[in-house]
Amino acid sequence: MIMEPNYDYFRTEGQLETGVYIWIIVSPMLICFGLIGNTLSIIVLSKKRFAKMVSTTYLLGLSFVDMAVLIVGLLRQWVKYTFEYDVRFTYDAVCKIHAWLVYVLADCSVWILVMITVERVLATLLPHRSKSLCSNRAPKIVLFCIVIASLAVNVNILVGYRLVELNGNATHTSQCKPHDGGYEDFYDQTWHWIDLAKFSLVPFVILSSGNACIVYKVVQSGHKMMRSSTTSASTRGSTQQRNARTSNMSVLLVCLNVVFIVCTLPICIYFIGNRYWIPQEVPLHIKLKDPWWAVVNMLLYTNNACNFVMYCFMGSRFRNEVKTLFDCACAFTCMRKETETTSHTSDHTHSNGNSERREMHSNI
Repeated sequence: MIMEPNYDYFRTEGQLETGVYIWIIVSPMLICFGLIGNTLSIIVLSKKRFAKMVSTTYLLGLSFVDMAVLIVGLLRQWVKYTFEYDVRFTYDAVCKIHAWLVYVLADCSVWILVMITVERVLATLLPHRSKSLCSNRAPKIVLFCIVIASLAVNVNILVGYRLVELNGNATHTSQCKPHDGGYEDFYDQTWHWIDLAKFSLVPFVILSSGNACIVYKVVQSGHKMMRSSTTSASTRGSTQQRNARTSNMSVLLVCLNVVFIVCTLPICIYFIGNRYWIPQEVPLHIKLKDPWWAVVNMLLYTNNACNFVMYCFMGSRFRNEVKTLFDCACAFTCMRKETETTSHTSDHTHSNGNSERREMHSNI
């Protein structure tokens, strides 16, 4: 009888079970919350009231991509830990394409957020030229470029990953992993740093710098208005309204950026550091039960699930539209119930009338 090696020096059995339960319990909560929230975001942002805003196209794209991340990435993890079935282990092509899509969708989500910030910076610093630079057609072109760039930058995953069959002393397992020795070294030593830069560090620098410019410009405009005593009341009022809208968007972007860095940086650090603080002899199936691996992944997917909450808290127009949407849904439900009640009463009256006529005919 072959004894299972003991890895208590890495994680105890109870800690490994905790990691699995995090995947099983938290994952469906994030999936449901994220799909519902992003669906509501798409419905609200598709209304005519938001059609003239250039940022709307980016936010719609972000909602669609976040939904795809939750379905392609997190749903697969939940099925794997709950039912012990991994879609990547079905075919070699599925292994390659699925791993590739996870990286592509994650990058698209991040860089759409970056472009929202860039658009707001242009609108704040160059208000007169921003309409020509950021036309309604421009976001669609930018989104297309982001998708193409993400597909190209991560193509090494499509080429380098492979479904590998491993035969142990008493086990036969499959792994979707880098298959070539040279590529495996590149993946472990170089790719994680590239991924950290493109997925976390570079976007964070751009987002932080952009928001600093926006906040500075808003504060500067406020000071100019305070010093100007010759400005008419109407001009001052319209400028204050414009500054208020810019300020609200700035607060939203700052909050999105904070959530973004808090949620995405831990998993990048984990990828870089795991080869140093996790013993190399620990097998992959034990590493994947590590509770810290579960925690950093839950944080990552929280970034894709919580944007709807940020929009509601920070955007008064978005919040009002959501409230109107729910009010209409409640009104429609009440109207439907009243219609069903009226129809039921009418049918009941009609049935009673038919019964009375039948009784009269029977007595003739």
